[in-house]
Order: sequence, then structure tokens, then C-alpha cells
Amino acid sequence: MTRNKKDVASKEILNTREAAGLLKVTTQTIKNYIYSGKLNAIKTPGGHHRIKRSDLKTLGFVTEEEKNPESLSMDEMFQMYNSLVGTLITTVESLIKALDTRDIVSSGHSSRVAEVSCAVGKAIGFSEKKIQELKLGALLHDVGKVGISEVILGKPGRLTDQEFFLVKKHSEIGEKIVAEVEYLRPVASCVRHHHERFDGRGYPDGIGGSDIELNSRIISIADTYDFLRSDLSFRKAFSINDSLQEIKNSSGTQFDPEVVKSFLNTVQGNLFQLH
Repeated sequence: MTRNKKDVASKEILNTREAAGLLKVTTQTIKNYIYSGKLNAIKTPGGHHRIKRSDLKTLGFVTEEEKNPESLSMDEMFQMYNSLVGTLITTVESLIKALDTRDIVSSGHSSRVAEVSCAVGKAIGFSEKKIQELKLGALLHDVGKVGISEVILGKPGRLTDQEFFLVKKHSEIGEKIVAEVEYLRPVASCVRHHHERFDGRGYPDGIGGSDIELNSRIISIADTYDFLRSDLSFRKAFSINDSLQEIKNSSGTQFDPEVVKSFLNTVQGNLFQLH
């Protein structure tokens, strides 16, 4: 066993299992890095991946001789962190795209909500780390719909009161799902509260104003905007101007007026004509 570890430690070309062992992750994680383009790999004629030891440094791996913290600059550590977060976001986005196909709103909804939300966050002045957290929250805001019947989600027409009651549970289900993943835990409350209203008449907790975290207030507007811009079985998509007017009309009741201002400036400046 010891000799095997020493052999791996001295190898310059590694297979996925050996690379996973060095990084202390699963082989599937290594494959995810490769498929998302975060890690270079050579494919053998037999279809297996081979990885250069030097390329593992892009994922934060260092040899025993390099483990002195002073050997890495703050910029290098920040780049490694961003690389790992980027891989996580890419993985989440792929999974959420599959989930979106179950809903009555057109596929890609969560990605579009994330794009608009991040644009608003940048306009407000969010740091890069806050933007990453906002993007994760936006991508995952509807993940709780995995616990709702596809018959209800895809129903061609308006929901009954009982069906709507069940759909409203998705924010609580989503919070529980996200809270189970340690790295995603910081966005769990954001997922729970993306249907709260500024006037306190939303769900599931009926909180209002600044008691609703800012990310949820941003996602709430982006979510509504994309819903309005989507073709549904019982109505055609609203035009951009009509959608923006609906958002304006709900400023101070459903939505935070200050976030509405930032949203309107952002959307009008970028013209998010995503579908």
C-alpha cells in the first residue's frame, strides 16, 4: 500500500482513480472537471482519460514539497478557488436544465433567472463571491419542484387551489434539499424565501421588507420577469415593455422598490430578450 502511494506520488501521468486519490475526491468529480473543461486530459484509444500531474495544480493540488502556504500567492489561491466554484456552478446548471423540462415554463428558466439576477447583482455592486452565491441561489430556486408531481407542473391550464397549495411547497422542499449539501447551505434560506413579498403577503413565512434577504428579493423579480416573458398553455408571453410595466406596478407591494430600480436599469440597458 505504501509503495503504491509512493509510485503515484512520483508519476507524471495519472489515471482518473489516481488523480482522485491525490485530490481526495471521487473519480466522478475528476470526470466532471474534465467534461466541464476545467481539467485537461488525454483520451487513450481505449476511451480512458490520462491526466498530467502539472494540470492538477489548476485544481489546487500541490505536492508535499509545495505545501508551504507561502509558496502560493493570494491571486493563485483565489484562482484555484474560483476554478472549483466554477466547476460546481457548471455541474448545478447542467442538473437544473434537466429539472426545468418538467415545468410548464419553457426549459432554461433557471439559467435565465440566474443570468438576469447576476446582472442586477453586478449593477448593485456585488463582489465576485457574492455574485457566485447569487448565481447558485438563482439556479437552485426551483429545485424543490423535484418533489412536486409532473402532472401538476405540466398541467395545461390554471391550477386548482389544492394544486397551487402543493406547488407552493417547492420553496420549503428546495431549502431542505440544498441544506443537505454543505457547500450549498449558505443559499438554502435564499431558496426558501424567493416567493416572499415585500409587503409580507408571500410564502412560506410571510416575512417582508429587509427581513427578506437581498438575494431572494433579486431572484423574485428575475423569476417573475422570465415567467411573464414565457409562453404558457393558457396565455402568450408578455412583451418586454408589458413585462417591465407589470414589475413597475408591483414595486412596493410584491417587490423591493430599490431592487426594482436596479432591475429596470439593468434590463432596459441590456434588453434581455432571452426568448
